[in-house]
Amino acid sequence: MGVALTTYEVMDQRAAMLGILLDVLAEVDAEHCLVGGIAVGYHSRPRATVDVDMLVPAKKTSRIAKALEDRGYVVTKHAGMLRVYPPGGAPGKDEAIADLVEREANPTLRAAAGEIEDAVVLGHRVHVVSRGALVALKFHAAISPTRHIGDRYIDVGDLSRILETSFDAADEAVALRIAETMYPGARDDLSKMIDDLRHDRAVKI
Repeated sequence: MGVALTTYEVMDQRAAMLGILLDVLAEVDAEHCLVGGIAVGYHSRPRATVDVDMLVPAKKTSRIAKALEDRGYVVTKHAGMLRVYPPGGAPGKDEAIADLVEREANPTLRAAAGEIEDAVVLGHRVHVVSRGALVALKFHAAISPTRHIGDRYIDVGDLSRILETSFDAADEAVALRIAETMYPGARDDLSKMIDDLRHDRAVKI
């Protein structure tokens, strides 16, 4: 029988994992940028998320993987990223608890990694992607043809949460500038999605 965790229990687990990751990154002298659901919670309101997502330098991924494996974690290597599972975890069966993505994997990630701010998240001092950059990343994920449709709608929901909380002209300028790294016309597509969400119109992805 499975055990259902409360949102608070889930976030306590993510906080613990974040602390471990920060220790590992300090050990190998790797920079980081917090993205994903935890960053959404920081820039809007907290929501439960199954993993910790970070951008890290590609040149440090081998050392990061070894340091996590030395602590008992299961690490799988994929193109442009590391996926982390708990000790004894079974990739393909269990859910990952962290995704560490190479910030150089594509131009959009590289641009977003240059837009960070210092923050305290889940009790830890971190570098977190800025609000504008996070909107660009969530748009990038929402329109990805290889991403599961359910996850893409979660990305749209995250965009809406951020816009409802706080999103000014400076944030929008950053988001649109980063969108220009995606494909011709992405800036206009993101601008339309932002306008549709602000006016509670249906969004097409």
